[in-house]
Amino acid sequence: MKNKRSKNNILCIVQARMSSSRLPGKVLKEVIDRPLLSYMIERIKPSKNLSKIVIATSWDLSDDPITNWCIENNIAGFRGSLNDVLDRFYQCAISQDPVLDTIIRLTADCPLHHYEVIDFAIDYFYVNDLDYFTNSFEPDYEDGFDVEVFKTDVLKEAWKNARKPSEREHVTLWIRNNPAFKKGFKKYRDEYKFKLSVDSLDDFILVEKIIEHFYKKDPLFTIDDVILLLKEHPEYLEINKSSKIDEGLELSLRNEIENLK
Repeated sequence: MKNKRSKNNILCIVQARMSSSRLPGKVLKEVIDRPLLSYMIERIKPSKNLSKIVIATSWDLSDDPITNWCIENNIAGFRGSLNDVLDRFYQCAISQDPVLDTIIRLTADCPLHHYEVIDFAIDYFYVNDLDYFTNSFEPDYEDGFDVEVFKTDVLKEAWKNARKPSEREHVTLWIRNNPAFKKGFKKYRDEYKFKLSVDSLDDFILVEKIIEHFYKKDPLFTIDDVILLLKEHPEYLEINKSSKIDEGLELSLRNEIENLK
């Protein structure tokens, strides 16, 4: 059955936690007296497609500050498993009333995310009648602007069938690897080849520079603005040149291999 497009059908779930091993508390680290999470929410809210945005964090006490921030800023929040992130996502999705048909997955370590990238992904998903779409895939990551779109029914299949720890921690890994689903992969901007997710202090310093450069002039600066800035100032890319993309997934897969020995 062809996907039915409606703004009332689309739930955006933002995955967030405080217990990052490389940069604890990163999602609430401040730039210009505001936490990174607040910039992200401000920049995705103008999407023409999203019915609701929910911050999905865990029941771990370390994540209380995220829940408190959501309450203080009137942002919907959800709490679930810390390590079984797939279960957290699924429980968040089915807790909505009504349950929505389509899910956008974002992660809170991407504070520069932009509503135009999200709308591009949603448009592509519906036009091509997909089960799953992402703009971020090996080797062509749009790191820092990663977006995934998938059907709630597909998430349910992953929740029921994913068994490996890596598949429970990395929400869509089982979906990506399953040939039964109709999947789409396309970058928003072919020339984008940067690492702008925040996983380390060096990543944070680079993102801080970008926000400080643009924010007071235009809070909704675009991915094209960022590309131009980094082309004009290639020295900025030296700041986090040692940071690796998807290091967390690499570690999970490596641990699984070690455990099989």
